Amino acid sequence: MPEMNWENLWSDEELYALQLEAVNAFLKCDAPETVEMSVEFAKFLNHVGLNADNYSIFLELLREENSYVTDALLGNRKAFDFFKEIQPSYYLIDVCFKMLYSYSVGGVYDKTLELIFGIIYRNYHRAREGFLLYPLIVENLNSIGKFLDKSKGQNEGNNRFIVDILGDIAEYTSQDQNHPVNEISSHAIAIRNAFFDRRREMKSVIPEEVLLLKNYAQMRINPRKPKAFVDKMKVNV
Repeated sequence: MPEMNWENLWSDEELYALQLEAVNAFLKCDAPETVEMSVEFAKFLNHVGLNADNYSIFLELLREENSYVTDALLGNRKAFDFFKEIQPSYYLIDVCFKMLYSYSVGGVYDKTLELIFGIIYRNYHRAREGFLLYPLIVENLNSIGKFLDKSKGQNEGNNRFIVDILGDIAEYTSQDQNHPVNEISSHAIAIRNAFFDRRREMKSVIPEEVLLLKNYAQMRINPRKPKAFVDKMKVNV
C-alpha cells in the first residue's frame, strides 16, 4: 500500500478556512443545535476571560443576539460593566452602533442592550473625548433612543442607562453655532424631552420606521430541551 502524504491533502490555509466555516456556522444561532454549540463556546470564553486580544470574538457572539448565549458569556458578571476593562476604540464603538441599528425595539435581550450601553456610556461620559474617538451623527442617537420604554420609569430597565448617555451627550456644545456637535446635543435633548413628556410620543423625534416593534420571545431560537439519560441495556434486562 502506498504511503499517504497527508501534508499534500490539506494546506494550512485550507484547514484554517474549514475551521472558520465551522465556527461561522454555529455562531449564526439559527437552529437549536447551533445555539447549543454557541452556548458552550460562550462558556469557554467566559472561562478564558475577556481581554484586549479576544474581545472581538465576544462581540461576534453578541451580534447574532441570543439570550442563552449572552447569559453564558456573562456568567455572574454585570452586563453594564462587562467591557469595563477594555479600552474604547473606533472599532468597538462602531460595532456597538451597528448592532443597535440591526436590533429592533422589543427584539433584543435586555442584558445584551445593557452590555452595549455600558460601552457607549463609558465612551461618551466625557463627551468631548468620546466625539474625538467616534464622532456621532443623528442616526446614532436614534439607534440609542429607540429603546427608551415610556411605559417604565426613568430608573427602570435600560431607561436609566439611555437617559444618562443622552444627558452626557447633550451637555457637549460649541460656541460655534455651525459646529455639528450642537445638532447632536439638540437632538439628544429632544429625545430626552420626548421620553419625559407623557403627552408626546417617541415618533415625534425618532423616525417611525426606526421604532418598529418585534417580539423577542417569538424570534429567539431555543436550544433543545435536555432529555434524561436512559440506560437501554438495563431497560431490556
